Amino acid sequence: MSGKILYLSQALPPDTSGSAIIALNLLRQFSRDEMVAAGEKPFGKPAVAWKREWPELLYLQKVWPFTRRFTKSWRRFQFPWVLLCCLWIVWTRGVHQILAVFPDEQFLFVGYLLALFTRRPLYVYFHNTYYENRVGVRRAFAGWLQPRVFRRAKHVFVMSRGMSDYFKKKYPGVRQTPLVHAFNEPIPVCDVLPPVGSPLRLAFCGNVNLSCEDAATRFGQAIAACNDVVVRIYSGTNPDYLRQIGLLPPGVSCEKLSRDEIPSRLSKADILLLPHGFSDPGCAPEEFLTIFPTKTIEYLISGRPILAHSPAESYLTRFLIEHDCALVVDRPDVGALRAAIERLRNDGELRLRLVRNALLAARFFRGPRVAAELRRRLAIKCVHIQEEVK
Repeated sequence: MSGKILYLSQALPPDTSGSAIIALNLLRQFSRDEMVAAGEKPFGKPAVAWKREWPELLYLQKVWPFTRRFTKSWRRFQFPWVLLCCLWIVWTRGVHQILAVFPDEQFLFVGYLLALFTRRPLYVYFHNTYYENRVGVRRAFAGWLQPRVFRRAKHVFVMSRGMSDYFKKKYPGVRQTPLVHAFNEPIPVCDVLPPVGSPLRLAFCGNVNLSCEDAATRFGQAIAACNDVVVRIYSGTNPDYLRQIGLLPPGVSCEKLSRDEIPSRLSKADILLLPHGFSDPGCAPEEFLTIFPTKTIEYLISGRPILAHSPAESYLTRFLIEHDCALVVDRPDVGALRAAIERLRNDGELRLRLVRNALLAARFFRGPRVAAELRRRLAIKCVHIQEEVK
């Protein structure tokens, strides 16, 4: 099929949110002739290095720069302008297909209206559940919009096999398949691991929020009970909040890094910590059990063993156990976490096995493979792949 794909997402580079990182890695697998991306310009973020041959990035709205209090209202105010800009993009950029990304409700709605007005085929990409994770007036609107999106969409992509399995049960008539988070970095070769340091070096990267707060708190309690341990946290989360939940006690460092710096920092650790909460008062159970944290990919290709703390019924736990690529503590037990840290400290064979399996599991998320699946579903000819798909 000729013509471009319009990748419509609030979160785009240089933003550092999970959805923006997903966009960054996926867009780099397409050419400027294949795709154009439109979204929001983040406030205060440094410009990202962007090659001329990659898809054009168009910023249709700006975030409220003063406080977080009026951000949602400011975005709603810009809605008519965003819709008009998208119509202009379709007409001037030769757009033949629309790929609308959720977790932003506004851009999902824009994508739906755009497909309705222009008669272009609509595809949607759900990074999270939508209707299930809304309450009050927002749930009523989601109950109106989501079924219309499902009916209009030629195909629905979801972020993980866990979400896909849930959609099969809840929405059996919806045409949907997983389109996983992609990465473009080379997969390292692991023949041996360096000896464990003294002190033992633990590392965590990514944001801490309600979806993993309780698990992160137990990690902090377990670490406090261990001897000869140092912790490095690479996160944009407010340090005061990290201190409040016990993940940032005295002597623990916290740095905010660019994404390009994270892989090298993770590779210097002895163990990587992956918390996924057992309860989240601000999150629907369906969302809680199907999400797949984007930092998991960075952990898999780090060449370092992963210690995961996540509930047995979650998809994340199922994936890690199925691929034997992390030591998993699937019950809320601080003592079990401490024992797991000591086991990884002392069991070199276990460490090496987990790392080798993690590198094998990472192949499923390689950028060319993910892009090839998207091209196949959208029935477009491949004109730009950075490496051979194996």
